[in-house]
Amino acid sequence: MMNRRGLGPLVRWGALLVLLLSGCLGGVAMPDPVTIVFIHPQDPTGLYAQWAEQFQENHRHVTVELRTSGPPSAADVFVATQFELAGYLQSNTILDLSGFIEQTEAFNRADYYPAALEIFRSQGRQWAVPFGIDMLMLFYNQDIFDRYGVAYPEVGWTWSGFLDRALATTDPGAGVFGYALQHDGDLAIYEPVTLIYQRGGGIFDSLDAPTRVTFDAPANVEALDFYASLIHVHGTAPTPQEAQQLGHPYPWLGVMGGRFAMWSMMFSERGGARWPTPWEMNWGVVPMPSDAVAGTLAMAEGLFVSAETEHPAEAWLWITYLSQQISPLLVPARMSLAQSPAFERRTGSTAAAAARAAVADGILVNPEVLGFEPQLGVLVEAFVQIRSGELTPEIALTGAQARSEH
Repeated sequence: MMNRRGLGPLVRWGALLVLLLSGCLGGVAMPDPVTIVFIHPQDPTGLYAQWAEQFQENHRHVTVELRTSGPPSAADVFVATQFELAGYLQSNTILDLSGFIEQTEAFNRADYYPAALEIFRSQGRQWAVPFGIDMLMLFYNQDIFDRYGVAYPEVGWTWSGFLDRALATTDPGAGVFGYALQHDGDLAIYEPVTLIYQRGGGIFDSLDAPTRVTFDAPANVEALDFYASLIHVHGTAPTPQEAQQLGHPYPWLGVMGGRFAMWSMMFSERGGARWPTPWEMNWGVVPMPSDAVAGTLAMAEGLFVSAETEHPAEAWLWITYLSQQISPLLVPARMSLAQSPAFERRTGSTAAAAARAAVADGILVNPEVLGFEPQLGVLVEAFVQIRSGELTPEIALTGAQARSEH
């Protein structure tokens, strides 16, 4: 689908951009001042403000106005995930960036994680420049591991090693659980789905071009048998009732109160970056444990240009500058930045090593799966039934498959 502005304006603005970068317009003074609006996620680090200041020092005719909320139509450049792409294309909300990329010699496609670049492509065009990647990771309380004399998790560990550590750090008398299995929100979906794909199963016939759901696949049942056993067989994770007793919000209170040895969270939440208060315990992070394959669900953030912008050249200048920076809380989408000493200084050597290992096995979900929302709702109900112990994984998934086919 061609953007309603077409390629003509891109070519004209591309030519203007070359002139702007040369520092003159045939002897004419610098262009009139321009303000571009940039909408980005909440940033506790303050980095976006620093970058805007640095960018403006080198492009004095451009002012970057930072906002943390608002519709894309109110912005020139904005940050969004791959899950918004389909809706933006349908509503002609974004500009095709292919022309800008082709005209920018410094844009190195090979430097981006291929899956991150591809997830923002559609109809042969590039609609966003990937900026950062967030992934489900496994965090652990080093103080609890030290108390019970248990070895820390390590990169490359397996379900077996995970269960051994969960059992060794579970202490009912002290009210300590080895693992804070998720019961609510998006993570209560990401967690069991990650286990399914690690077992070699899948909830769709294809993640690249899904056509039907495959909830009751044998590998899926095996994965969720393991998942359910953490609650109902081994007692290493709380039941829904026990989770409720620990208080709301769960698992935040349990983590902060030293009640959990391990918990899964997105990489961007490390250290309590997006929590009400920072983590006070000594903590570590590793990729999710693997089974038949390694893998973890991941989400990409991209830099989009609004179709409503009156300043596409300056918007592209800003994106080009941002693409050289390390995302405040996520893993950089550019491999050179992810491997850089600067990323290691930002996150710490242990977290950087864990992130580099996990991103290589990240599963970036195709936005097309949003077309299966009714079926996914049925799957979520099955997860609730499994966690509560109401149904076994086999019965719950078989029922979910049957309801999704009618």
